[in-house]
Amino acid sequence: MKKIIIYLLIIICMSLPFMGCTRKEDDKNTKGSAVQSSKDNKVEKSQKAELYGLAFDAVWEMDKALNDQIKYVSINTKNFKDFNEEDKKQLFDYIGKKYNVTMLDMSIDELKTKGYVKDLYFKDGLVFTVDKYNDYSPSSVSFEGMKWRSGCGAIGFSFQGENKNNKWELKKCGMTWIS
Repeated sequence: MKKIIIYLLIIICMSLPFMGCTRKEDDKNTKGSAVQSSKDNKVEKSQKAELYGLAFDAVWEMDKALNDQIKYVSINTKNFKDFNEEDKKQLFDYIGKKYNVTMLDMSIDELKTKGYVKDLYFKDGLVFTVDKYNDYSPSSVSFEGMKWRSGCGAIGFSFQGENKNNKWELKKCGMTWIS
């Protein structure tokens, strides 16, 4: 029995270097999982829902501790450019099914008013916002935003997407700050 355990530990230790990925590889994996998940969950997405779903998936992978035991995701879509109710429905269906959460469309202040956020802490959820667009065209989009759980638990991110053959692809996504 000891030999088996030692053998398994050796295999695990030898495979650890291959489990680490560069940022570029993470981006590829995130992009692939977004496409695969939409097929598995049978959620059709418009171009805009696909774009913001791709961004959300990439940001979800950053600072995973913020995602721990959440029941709600609030995506404040009021700042999204050219985003309509059908886009919102498709995006919310996709994220809700993929991450098994209830979707909300509220700012942090609105969440406070409704009782979801108390003492600058969203105990059961997180907030995803887009704060600033750097580029916005049919072929490329670049924006900055935030994934927020509390005053001491948040990250800033920068996202770049590219539209190739009517399909959004992750070009770059990275953390810009952490609190």
